[in-house]
Amino acid sequence: MNIFAIIALVVLLLIAGIFFLLRFLRNVQPDESELEEDLVNLKKAIASFKGGFVPWSAGISAREADQVVQHNNRRQGKGVFLSPEGQPVFAYAFRSYIGPGKNNLVYVLTLEHEYVFRTSTKGTEIRRDERLVGLLRPNGKLVDERGRDIGRLERRNAISESRFYLKEENSERELAKIALPDNIGKIEAVEITGMLSAEQEQQLKAVASYELVENLGLFAQ
Repeated sequence: MNIFAIIALVVLLLIAGIFFLLRFLRNVQPDESELEEDLVNLKKAIASFKGGFVPWSAGISAREADQVVQHNNRRQGKGVFLSPEGQPVFAYAFRSYIGPGKNNLVYVLTLEHEYVFRTSTKGTEIRRDERLVGLLRPNGKLVDERGRDIGRLERRNAISESRFYLKEENSERELAKIALPDNIGKIEAVEITGMLSAEQEQQLKAVASYELVENLGLFAQ
């Protein structure tokens, strides 16, 4: 092998190494443009459901059999949550990235809104129709863009249930119970237990949809 062939081989190996390094870095910590590209692909994955949903008032089934899942690999997938009558209430698509910790991007489409959830070590940033709802921290606290507490999600693993509370001055009020997939005693996945304003209802729907998808255990770690 002459010197020129050796140089060409080295160059090719360097190019291949850079290519695989960039692909690895994208799976570890994608930049904003890469996240936007992935979000476009997630939207395309469930675009066919648009216009075919029933409203949340129809209820969401807590039965695992009514949670349709298509898991292409350990890092991507999509699915649909159905009403107790078997009609689609919302669809979701996700992509998981390599840690540390939870590191994923989730898109949820309903009859009225679309939600984007970006989870990192800080927590889960929640957006509804491109508007920031808040940041759901790992400890379950929901804070607004100024870091003020506006709600709390309490996970009760012993009974396979989460509860969502609204922050009110120096106290909090329970708004809903969210049944996790292995809670076989529940008929509906989301049970509203308190009076809601229109904005509180939207906060609850955003948090509940992510909680239901997240607890399917699909996201790679």
